[in-house]
Amino acid sequence: MIMFAVGFSAFIVLLYGLGAADPLASGENGEAHGASNSVVGYKALANLLERTGVPVQYSRSEAGMDKGGLLILTPGPFTPAEEIDAVVQQRAYVGPTMIILPKWQTGTSADLRKGWVHLGEPWSGDPGTEMLKDLVEVDITVGDKSLAGRNLVSAVGGRVRAPETPVTIKGNDVRSIVYGPDAKGALIAYIDDGGVYAQLDSLDESQITDEEEFDESFYPVVIVADADLLNNGGMADKPTARHALALIGAVSSASNEEVTFDLTFNGLGSAENLLTLAFAPPFLSATICLITAALAAAWMAFNRFGPPVLEKRSIIFGKSALVNNSAAFISRMERGYLVTDPYAEMIRTQAAEAVGIGPQASEQEIHHRLDALGESDGNRFSALFHQLVRARKPQEIADGAAALHAWKKETIG
Repeated sequence: MIMFAVGFSAFIVLLYGLGAADPLASGENGEAHGASNSVVGYKALANLLERTGVPVQYSRSEAGMDKGGLLILTPGPFTPAEEIDAVVQQRAYVGPTMIILPKWQTGTSADLRKGWVHLGEPWSGDPGTEMLKDLVEVDITVGDKSLAGRNLVSAVGGRVRAPETPVTIKGNDVRSIVYGPDAKGALIAYIDDGGVYAQLDSLDESQITDEEEFDESFYPVVIVADADLLNNGGMADKPTARHALALIGAVSSASNEEVTFDLTFNGLGSAENLLTLAFAPPFLSATICLITAALAAAWMAFNRFGPPVLEKRSIIFGKSALVNNSAAFISRMERGYLVTDPYAEMIRTQAAEAVGIGPQASEQEIHHRLDALGESDGNRFSALFHQLVRARKPQEIADGAAALHAWKKETIG
């Protein structure tokens, strides 16, 4: 039995591992995504959100892009522009979207802990411009280190310090949320797409004036040009961390649902197959039932002794069996109240025929003549008749039918 238990458990784990190999992959690979602990990752932001009461999820499939709430995309430097545009267009009426552009080039070495990286030079603005070309035309500029530490004006959370080598974005269709050090361009901006985003436009209002282009149902698309305002390195600075929380709150103000970090653009996604579906709702319940049934069958096989006993018939021959089965069926369906009227009328008909009351007599006349025959436990026929007809609970129905039958037996025989 121990060998069977170990083998069966190992088989189930093997099936789950085969189906969920990609989701089981560790996010500690040093890249810039929500599950990474490296300096360029966003695990600190996710932890900060969770500790302040914001539900956080990590999505490893395209299904996560259909969820309401804020979706944070952290694409790599060579992510195809059409993939990002497809996600944004898909979520226009689903929930807000934040795109954090890659900033730093990184490297690894044997002397570093798992998930840690060496910080290199920042990427030029070309990868970010290229990956956003299908979404919006922008120009991304990498500043020099002398601009670091300056106070930047923000539409959310007051001011925030400029990070090292600030990266700014500007374009005709983007509006600033955090101004750049020279007030030309923005470290964080939103796309001016006709949506109404009062929580974001206090510094740089929408330039769309045609009422036909407005759509209040749109959710905002925010572009973070400088990742240091949200990554693990930036979260080491308290003012920057406070500003990150204020930014997430402002972007999510149109939706009170959870924040989802997408991992599919970082190579941590998974394709659905029959095995993954078997261990995911709603099919997980069926899988559990099958496993439980298999364990029950195995337990019966271990405990069985001798030949199997023939089962008795579920429906026994004879009138009594038919009556008992019918009564049990009515009781199980909780429809006993449906038989009160027919039974009461049957007793009344039998009693009327027994004392010679003709079928042409009215109901009131029949009750009057039957009441004159006498009482049973102090109750006349009409009282017992109406008591049974009004009964609804199983015990009341049984008591009423028994009392009416007792009256007939005592009075008429």
